[in-house]
Amino acid sequence: MSAATIPAPSTAAPHRPRLVSAEILKVTSTKMWLWMLLGVVGFVALGVVSSIFAPQTPGMEIPTLETEPGMRNLFAQSGASYIFAIVIGTLGMTQEIRHQTITSTFLAEPRRNAVMLAKMVAYAFVGAFYGLVGIVFGYALALALLPLKSHADVPWGSLGQIAGGAILAAALFAVLGVAVGALVRNQIAGVLGVLVWVLLVEQLVVGFLPDVGKWLPGGAVQGILQTTGLNNAQYLPVWGATLLLLAWTAVLGTIAALTTQKRDVT
Repeated sequence: MSAATIPAPSTAAPHRPRLVSAEILKVTSTKMWLWMLLGVVGFVALGVVSSIFAPQTPGMEIPTLETEPGMRNLFAQSGASYIFAIVIGTLGMTQEIRHQTITSTFLAEPRRNAVMLAKMVAYAFVGAFYGLVGIVFGYALALALLPLKSHADVPWGSLGQIAGGAILAAALFAVLGVAVGALVRNQIAGVLGVLVWVLLVEQLVVGFLPDVGKWLPGGAVQGILQTTGLNNAQYLPVWGATLLLLAWTAVLGTIAALTTQKRDVT
């Protein structure tokens, strides 16, 4: 009687968590993520303080704290962590390419798509953590400073949704950062590119051309955070903005994974 063939146990399922854990270990092995976290706190503080105390700009109709849209805009400042999330994602990917540690990573795990997916998942966790810290700190600071100014009622019913949207947006922007890093590959060009795009190009387009800007990733964030733009400009509803940002992330992430599959990394 022939011996029965015993199939080898599958290691694919537990292998994925190990890849993600390894990527998270890479992030936390340097202090860069902590410096970025301090940047989140500082940038959120700047946004909250300026929203409360900055004078009205002549010629620009911006919702004030005496209105519900103005109060939502104030608490939406706590969601600015997505800017640092996309930077840390870009840095993480380009740094591996710059120092060629990506080569040993692909030698240890030849399935490049699995590595890219693990990187995106790991940085999504980092981005979500940034989003959570920004929300906790920003909400606390806003509630502490609001008694110093006259304002409308705190939109308690919207705060939970804004918080969830901020965390989701930061997670997805971190994934976008990994995708941009994989496509651009050069660290300086990648980081400068995302900073110019997020802080300048998107801010101008979303602010002054909202009918166009609402379809960009930054415009999607404004919709998710329920903000009201200049001259009472409206963005996509929360559900539409969420689907749009997910679509941007899926498309760019897929392109990055397919490109990395074919590129020489040595």
